[in-house]
Amino acid sequence: MNNFNNIKWVIYGLIGCWLVYTMACSSGTTTEEVEYPTEGLITTVKEVETDLFKIEDEVTAPTPEESLIIAKYMDSTIDTFTLDEARLYSQVDGGRRSGVARAASYGFFGFMMGRSMGTHRPAASAYTNQKAHQRASSKAGSSIKKTAARKTVSKPKGRTGTGKGRSSRSYGG
Repeated sequence: MNNFNNIKWVIYGLIGCWLVYTMACSSGTTTEEVEYPTEGLITTVKEVETDLFKIEDEVTAPTPEESLIIAKYMDSTIDTFTLDEARLYSQVDGGRRSGVARAASYGFFGFMMGRSMGTHRPAASAYTNQKAHQRASSKAGSSIKKTAARKTVSKPKGRTGTGKGRSSRSYGG
């Protein structure tokens, strides 16, 4: 009976040591290499139908800070957005400006706004026509990808998704 009691405590001790080891030795993070643009981008977005925007053209700029969206509206007005403004408007639901920023993010400007350069592929449907998509892909897109820098970042283990933190509130009435 005494041997059984000793074995039981040895097993409890081993389990305790294993728990302490796994909690202390695993940092809870993982590393990943990410690409980020070193050139900027000037994206021209055109309103093709009321509140429907498509990318007309994309050309490189010397630095990411010089990135812009030029919006051409059907009422012949033109608006310009900096990268910071585009990021802000892309997080707001509704309105003309959020539609412009969202449309630009579906193209190569999405890289400027934080989309992964490794997984995001601008779709031809985001552009006014196939020729605009091919031109952007072969010139600005190619240049942005060639000049991208790489860095290793730490991320928490077990986390998935983009982490935008958007809620899906429902408003009743």
